[in-house]
Amino acid sequence: MQYISRMRLYRLLFVALAVAACLPVPAQIKHTSVPIGDAVQKALAKVSLTGEGAHPFHIRVTVSEPENSQSPYHGAIEEWWLSPDQWRRQVTGPDGLNQLIVVSAGKKTEQDQGDYFPLWLHNFVQALFDPLPDAKAWTASSIAIDQITLPNGQKSDACARAKSTLGTGDRATDAFSNVCFDGEGRIKFVGSPRYSMEFNDYRAFAKKQIAHKLVDHPEPGTELVAAVVLLDEMKSSSPDLFTSLPADDDRFRTLVVSSQQLEKLTADNPPIAWPTVHSGNQQGRLAMYISIDTQGHVREAWPLNSDNAGLEDPARDQVRKWILKPAVDSAGKPVQIDGGLGFSFNTSIKDPVPVLSDEEARALATNIVEPVLPPNTLPSGTRYHICIAVNEQGKFAGGGTCSAITSGTEKAPGGAVLASMDAVKQWHFRPLVRDGKPHYFHAELIFTAP
Repeated sequence: MQYISRMRLYRLLFVALAVAACLPVPAQIKHTSVPIGDAVQKALAKVSLTGEGAHPFHIRVTVSEPENSQSPYHGAIEEWWLSPDQWRRQVTGPDGLNQLIVVSAGKKTEQDQGDYFPLWLHNFVQALFDPLPDAKAWTASSIAIDQITLPNGQKSDACARAKSTLGTGDRATDAFSNVCFDGEGRIKFVGSPRYSMEFNDYRAFAKKQIAHKLVDHPEPGTELVAAVVLLDEMKSSSPDLFTSLPADDDRFRTLVVSSQQLEKLTADNPPIAWPTVHSGNQQGRLAMYISIDTQGHVREAWPLNSDNAGLEDPARDQVRKWILKPAVDSAGKPVQIDGGLGFSFNTSIKDPVPVLSDEEARALATNIVEPVLPPNTLPSGTRYHICIAVNEQGKFAGGGTCSAITSGTEKAPGGAVLASMDAVKQWHFRPLVRDGKPHYFHAELIFTAP
């Protein structure tokens, strides 16, 4: 069974959209190939608040985990912007985080409170004001994206993907970066090891289209949402708004380091002690992205890719306990750092996880929502399957394609997997109780395309 971690989600989304664009279609449907650089430039001109053709604005955004009222992930972002040389931004977050930046006549001053600026919050700031941070790299590449235009003029979504390597030697694993555009040429999804974001609910603003809902899934089961609660043109402002601050404290400055550098910086920490697993591969690769504060403590460790998802949480728990020598810049000033790490694991299976049939899993389900498939995903009446995991509390814990195919069913294409995952997230299960104890379990679910 293969579960969807962040990197797998990037790959699956890319495949789903690519497959949709390549379906057999009548002759009147037009296929076009566009250089990625052209698509990037046109998209940023449409959707970037601070890019070409930008108008002065005032924006306020809240960040939360809507499905978890006790979530530690919460924050707010507010910016007043007149030009690239004249703007003011305030970001608040957990643990007393407060960052105030003023750029006046091109000079930046900053006041900070707190001891760490979370990477997950930084990504929302990135998405608001620089939605495609590696735009130049995409533009310089030779990649082309394929798109179809229907007879009614509607265009399909289109994606591009680039492959890289994370880690060295036997720790090396594949890493992917993706960018997807919707039928109107706007950015729909950006994914890379460091930064991922979905852009939704575009609305007109000052001759542009601005996403009013940003969504990130840093780990399975965690959905973070940034909602634009105010976006106005700023036609006048108080002179004091852009007055330089009396001090310049940029304690949250962050450097991105390569996996080779990070391997050296973390070499003195204990190696990962791989626990036994209940299912899946016993040997393989695992990757995560980590963020370290100015004191050398690992503050975030997000799963990227794994040949056995059951090892992700144990590995992350151990990495979060690592302590590094604090990093400093060329001037000797402490900085936060982040980067990707690859690992090679070797373990064994103990106490295999129960695997339930479709009938057995549905018998435990108390709320069943059937998936709504994108048009032309599968012929009507096709039976297909997906595999899921459910934790001891009866909560959906991840899913994906199955390693074996049940007779009479087909392997689900990417679009069907994504639609089915969205549906099953809404299911509720009674815990599977055996020997008087609740058990984590796997299950195969079978659906029929309408």
